[in-house]
Amino acid sequence: MTYNITDEQLNEIVKRAVQKALEELQVAPVVSEPVPEYGKESTKVTISQADADLAERTMETMAQNLETQNNPKVGIFWYSPVNKSLFGVIAIDKDSYSKPNAGGGLITCKELHEDVWKREFKNKINEAGYYKGDYRQTPRGSVFYSPDEDKFYIMVGSWINENPEAIDLIIDRYDLNNCNVEVKISIHWEIGMGWENR
Repeated sequence: MTYNITDEQLNEIVKRAVQKALEELQVAPVVSEPVPEYGKESTKVTISQADADLAERTMETMAQNLETQNNPKVGIFWYSPVNKSLFGVIAIDKDSYSKPNAGGGLITCKELHEDVWKREFKNKINEAGYYKGDYRQTPRGSVFYSPDEDKFYIMVGSWINENPEAIDLIIDRYDLNNCNVEVKISIHWEIGMGWENR
């Protein structure tokens, strides 16, 4: 049997079929399965459809954050001289903390390079050659905020002298373009150094 239909008719048929399929997907029961165990401890997770109230509350929360997307941030990072890029970035809005959380009157994220590296190394996120070897052997740094001075400190090792392009990447990634920023070299962030040099 042969049908003669126009492109408009075909598009309408496809559109209706897609709409019907999407409607069926939204009301179909979701089978919950536990997430397979990785390591010693596992979090039990179920998957189900969000009710209208939860969906609305999550949208309201995200809408409130729309205006703060470009707020200055603090955190940690590594720099790949080969790829000329940052990776392993933890960037937290400096206003996430109501007062200094990092001793010395400074604000930064709570994550530490060593712990982030171990987690990513263990998860084998190494496709691009990141997270290989010891975390101290790759250029790294931290961004701190001093509320008393209204100043951001980018703490790095002397590796920055051979990779000055990293400064612009850090400033852009941490939304520091219109901020008072100083780049400081310190032994803790030197390649091969860590907590033992405190």
